[in-house]
Amino acid sequence: MSPARSVAVLGGTFDPIHAGHLAILDQVRRAVGAGEAWLIPTARPPHRRPTHASPEDRLAMTVAAAAGLPGVRVLDVEIRRDGLSYTIETLDELERDHPGVELWFTLGADAARELPAWHRAVELLGRARFILVNRSGVPPIDVAEARALGFDMARTALLAVDSPPVSATEIRRRVAAGETIAGMLPPAVAAIVRERGLYARPRRKQRGIMRPDDPV
Repeated sequence: MSPARSVAVLGGTFDPIHAGHLAILDQVRRAVGAGEAWLIPTARPPHRRPTHASPEDRLAMTVAAAAGLPGVRVLDVEIRRDGLSYTIETLDELERDHPGVELWFTLGADAARELPAWHRAVELLGRARFILVNRSGVPPIDVAEARALGFDMARTALLAVDSPPVSATEIRRRVAAGETIAGMLPPAVAAIVRERGLYARPRRKQRGIMRPDDPV
């Protein structure tokens, strides 16, 4: 099979990956006519608090979410690179390993507004193609604001997407509280969360008895 000439790229902590991520990825892919979609879990996000799940667990969840989705691949480039995950370094690596592929990086409006503060932001804005996603719950970004932020509209598209009202924060809260997360993430991802005890509230000592998961 010949390699895809256009690829939609969605990176993130995926802590955990959920139905909203997959809905956005599908719509972005169709909007740019991408032959493939690539999911790239972050190793260590430079502009956010540390992740709750380990890179290995988040990679496993992303692989499980992508399983069975035609044309969707998971790349571990940032986790293999370790350290802080800078998008410009990921772009360098992808362009080197996949010459001739048109890469479309997907950003939510909130992330787009932060991009000017990113590592090597001027170079990134001058080289990469972007899909800026407007979704419910976040003030939308328009062409004028995108230009003011430094995006080249010849290589940038705006896309309004429909996505379920799901957030990783809410999923983690529900797991810790013992509430249902049915329908919020793929069943295979939910199974990993359950089997590995991710996001669960640590059990405490009771009556002086040390439980197996208590720190020593």
